[in-house]
Amino acid sequence: MNRKGFTLIELLVVIAIIGILSSIAIVYLSDARQKAKDSKVKSNVTTASTQLELDRANGLNSDGSTFDQATDIGLITTKIGDFPCGSATASITNDGGANVSWSHDLCTTGNTGGDIFCADSQGFRGNVSTTPSDGFCN
Repeated sequence: MNRKGFTLIELLVVIAIIGILSSIAIVYLSDARQKAKDSKVKSNVTTASTQLELDRANGLNSDGSTFDQATDIGLITTKIGDFPCGSATASITNDGGANVSWSHDLCTTGNTGGDIFCADSQGFRGNVSTTPSDGFCN
């Protein structure tokens, strides 16, 4: 008798192997999603900081009105839209707003220090451990 096909044991072994491989892939995929969200946070914070500096240099807000830093921060935040892990924070110095910092928590968990990405008007771009309150990231 010549039967063609697979036995039940062979099918179960193949299904088990596929299940193990897919569970490993899901773990790596979730890490990639977190890293992608962090990249979006970094990009948005850098974009917001750069846009504010451009608007300041041109003397106009993002909507074309006369430059006012507080107004422009609101306009930029609205244009960027939602961040993947909450909303960004903008800090302004008390010296007439000569320095501005944008910061946002990174999405990844388990970081020990340096879990906030910050960009300021002094050119700093990087991770810091506390949200700036004086317009400077470092």
